[in-house]
Amino acid sequence: MRPILITGGAGSVGRQLAGMFLAEGRPVRIFDLPFMDFSGLEEEPNVEVVKGDITEKAAVEKAVDSVGGVLHLAALLPPTSERDRDKTFAVNVEGTRNISESLKSQQSSATLVFTSSISTYGDTSKEPDPIKINQPQNAIDIYAESKIAGEQILIGSGVNYVILRIASIAVPGFLEPPEPWPFTFDQRVEMVHRDDVADAIKSAVDTEEAVGNVFNIAGGSTWRLTGRDYVRDFFNFMGAPVEMAIFREKPGWNDWYDTAQSQKILNYQNRSYAYYSGEMKAIVEEMMAE
Repeated sequence: MRPILITGGAGSVGRQLAGMFLAEGRPVRIFDLPFMDFSGLEEEPNVEVVKGDITEKAAVEKAVDSVGGVLHLAALLPPTSERDRDKTFAVNVEGTRNISESLKSQQSSATLVFTSSISTYGDTSKEPDPIKINQPQNAIDIYAESKIAGEQILIGSGVNYVILRIASIAVPGFLEPPEPWPFTFDQRVEMVHRDDVADAIKSAVDTEEAVGNVFNIAGGSTWRLTGRDYVRDFFNFMGAPVEMAIFREKPGWNDWYDTAQSQKILNYQNRSYAYYSGEMKAIVEEMMAE
C-alpha cells in the first residue's frame, strides 16, 4: 500500500491526520523541517519520516516518490507570513510548485490536497451571502496572496488536485483571546471545527469525485453567527468580561460561505456549533475543578 504524504506533518493537524490514516492501517509519510519535533512519529509502525525543506526540490522529490496521495499542509501562516514576503512566497508558492512538478515528473496519479484559505476572498462584507467559490479573490495580506498564487499553480499543473479554501478554525481548548479579533463586532463569521477540517482533508484525498474541484470548507448553518456572537460566547466560556474584547475597526476576511457542494462530496460537517460550545464548557469546568 502506497503511503499518504503529509507535508508539514509534524504539526498538530498533520499528526491528527496521520493518526486517522494509521487507525485504518494505512501507511503515512511525514515530511517536515529537520528541527521539528518528530517524537511519537519516528517510533510508530507504518510511519516514515522524511526530514527536509519544502523549498528544496531534491528533498521534495524524495518525499513525493511513490505516494498514494499528498496532503499539503506545509506553509507559513500569519503573523509569521506577514514579516517577509519573499520568504512566505518561497515556502507557500514555490514549495507548492515543487510538489506539483515532482508529481508530474514522476507521472504520478496521486491526488494532491492543497489547504488554501477563505482569506483569499478578502473583504466580502458588502457582498451577498453566502460567499461562493466563484467570488473574485482579493487578497488583503501576504498570506492570502501566497495562497492565491499556490492555487493558480495547481490549476494549471496537470496533476490531480483538490483545493480547500478553509474558514477560520475553532479549536476546542483554553486559548488567549486575540487582540484584535480578526473581524468587526457585526461582521458575518462562519468558523469550522478543527476536527471537521481534518475530516474534510482526509475525505478529499480519498474521494475521486473531489479531484479537480475547489471547495469552501466551513462549519455550516449552525456556525453562521456574527463577530459579536462568537466573542460573547468565547468570553462566557472563559468566565471573563466581554468588555475586554478588541475588534477590528474595518472588516477582515471572515464571512458566511456556500458549502453545499463541499458537504455533498466530502461529508465533513459533523460537529455543530452547539457541539463545540459543549466542548468548551466542559474544558473550562474541568479546569475549574482542578
